[in-house]
Amino acid sequence: MSLKKKNLLFISGVFILYLCLYWTGTFAATPTGYTGIGKEPALSPNDEELTFTYFQNDHGALYSAPIEGGMAKLLLKPEEGKDDLQPAYSPDGESLLFLREWEGEEHMHKQLMLYKDGGLRPLLGEEEYVPYAAFAPDGEHVYFVKNSKYTETYNNRTQPNGFDIYKMNLNTEEIEQITNMNTVSISSLQIIEGGKKLMYSKSYETSSIKILDLESGKTKTILPVSSDYSKAQSPTLSSPTRSPEGKVIAFADVASKSSNGTFQYEIFTMDTKGENIKQITNFSDYAGHPRFFQHSNHLLVTVDRNFAGREPDYEYWVVERDGSNRKEIHINIPEKETEPPS
Repeated sequence: MSLKKKNLLFISGVFILYLCLYWTGTFAATPTGYTGIGKEPALSPNDEELTFTYFQNDHGALYSAPIEGGMAKLLLKPEEGKDDLQPAYSPDGESLLFLREWEGEEHMHKQLMLYKDGGLRPLLGEEEYVPYAAFAPDGEHVYFVKNSKYTETYNNRTQPNGFDIYKMNLNTEEIEQITNMNTVSISSLQIIEGGKKLMYSKSYETSSIKILDLESGKTKTILPVSSDYSKAQSPTLSSPTRSPEGKVIAFADVASKSSNGTFQYEIFTMDTKGENIKQITNFSDYAGHPRFFQHSNHLLVTVDRNFAGREPDYEYWVVERDGSNRKEIHINIPEKETEPPS
């Protein structure tokens, strides 16, 4: 055999080997994107379990795990290209509300979904953008924040606008509009006092906490009596939540700045008059999204160890209301994703 033919056979063999390796994935592109837990877990009514989003290469699915930590289990596999976020338990702990998010051609979508008895049910259409939702105490109604329109931004994109609070009967799917604010932002939602009042926050221009009496229709504003506790130009009052007995409000705000000027958020508490403000955590990173335990004086807190970085690095911690005895929740995600239980 001539040298020319030998070289040709060698080159052909290398090319065939390359194709085999490529198609078997050896040279295929490695999946990229964030892998880790999400920032807004839900705490079960009995304080024994948390449900959260776990991202695998930027693809988020719902998992649950014991509050002490340990092995997680997959609850629901989302549709391809969509993330399941912000779970919220029903009062009996048997059902979940959550938001299914995906990137559309014109805008982001955030659809309200119900997970019950192993089944999935969309509560609103795909064009209804819902940033927050929660069960009413009777478990038969849900309250949610929803937009009424989309406004143009740039590059032929639009963004949700005209937000208000609504109520839905889960049995009849009848919807009632509760507020008529038509605002650009509602930043949280909590049902309090046995369903008689709603607590929500607004963060457009200035941040404030609102209490809406559903019977009278009157709204009360709660602001800290002093802003000296915050190192921001004005308090942010991020993710406020009221304690089960109704005496304490926990929220995240800027407590300090790092050496490179990055804001560092910590958890604060105050009473319902905006007084007795106390910083209860000292993580020196980003601490946010506090959740009160129902049956003990503890808080569930999310910490981002890479707040100023390209991708987050979330951790879940349990602390007492005064910030003492903090303990990280270590969760193990199954290496092989199995089908959720039916």
